[in-house]
Amino acid sequence: MKELLTAHANEGLEAEELLVFPGLEELFSLFKILDIYQSKVYDALIVDCAPTGETLSLLKFPQQFANVMETYLPIKRKAAKVMGPAVEKVMKVPMPKEGVFDDLEVLTGKLGQLQELMSNQEEVSLRIVTTPEKIVIREAKHNFTCLQLFGYHVDAVMVNRIYPKQALEGYFHKWEALQEKNLEEIKESFGQIPVYTLELLCRELRGVEMLTETAKKLYGDKDPLSVLAPASFMTLVRSEDGEYVLRLKLTFAEKENLELEQRCDELIIAVKNERRRLTLPDVLKGREVAGAKFEEGELTVVFNSERTFYWK
Repeated sequence: MKELLTAHANEGLEAEELLVFPGLEELFSLFKILDIYQSKVYDALIVDCAPTGETLSLLKFPQQFANVMETYLPIKRKAAKVMGPAVEKVMKVPMPKEGVFDDLEVLTGKLGQLQELMSNQEEVSLRIVTTPEKIVIREAKHNFTCLQLFGYHVDAVMVNRIYPKQALEGYFHKWEALQEKNLEEIKESFGQIPVYTLELLCRELRGVEMLTETAKKLYGDKDPLSVLAPASFMTLVRSEDGEYVLRLKLTFAEKENLELEQRCDELIIAVKNERRRLTLPDVLKGREVAGAKFEEGELTVVFNSERTFYWK
């Protein structure tokens, strides 16, 4: 890419800056997580994520990038091999050599390993951190739905910065009822997922002693390194009449914001601005969607009992 950008210009800082593609640094950050996991040096790896929007972009990137690579890499490789010499001669621009495609295949393979790790619900879980405030709770619900959409397992909700009762006396007394109402909403909304609460501390959370003390308050006898709730994102069953029924949890999604489309062996699900291409299990490939409904936070998709098309 650098050779292409500098083919008819002097090499300089501008070309180097253009080579920093959006999402590339984030992707290699995720590769670092994969490297640490594969080294087996640590008992646990804890990643403190950025705010919701950035985190979702980061978690979506491997899947989206892998889809592009798997779709276009074979086509581009063949085109470069057949037409490359002629284009290079006429247009006077460098074409990628075979080694470039080999490197891209290695990258694609690593992406596959990364996706396998991130979707391993026995090894990886995400914990949503929120506070007992309406706007923050709403954002936590949206975050939870999007993580479900992309198949990530959320095993706990952490409610931080809860004001102790003695701090809500006098001028702040009206906050007490409001805070209790919001805490109740969180516990009711997230169903089977455990909710852990932590009061606002009187001093900064620093040092091993303070961390240990706070961990005991937060988790009690629970092991914080274990997966705290079973995964239940997607289930597949076969009905008595032979149809296959795929159920997907999208807890806080709204029916009017849902879109569903089938393209060969993929099911495309969109919730507002978030879109996921879900590769169907082998048993569903070749079967058309017969119907779908969304009720009580669950999307049910029914597939025909007979295969109507084939895929490669």
